[in-house]
Amino acid sequence: MTGGGDLRGIFEFRRKTDGNDGFGGVIPGAGPVTTIFTTSGRIEIRSGDEIVLNNVPRGVSTVEITVRRQPAIKAVNTTWSIREKRSGRSYNVKMMKPDQKGAFITFTAEGGTP
Repeated sequence: MTGGGDLRGIFEFRRKTDGNDGFGGVIPGAGPVTTIFTTSGRIEIRSGDEIVLNNVPRGVSTVEITVRRQPAIKAVNTTWSIREKRSGRSYNVKMMKPDQKGAFITFTAEGGTP
């Protein structure tokens, strides 16, 4: 069970902004990655694996990041990424799971993916 004192890490929730096609049109998700909000949380490494992509081995780690529920969390989906501020590592969001009381949300995310 997670308590408020367990949330010692600092995480940036990031997503790609809308880009411009050069003719006045907007392309959703084609702009640069921008930090939308920052919050404290806890990270727990679940598993590690190695994939080979174009004959290049790459390490992939699955983590669970738990944060306190807040209004900004409602917008987060699988197109977002979470960056651990202290280490600089980024993780792609794969799944969101609220706890039974609704006080915390656990994000399952992958690090090391292209």
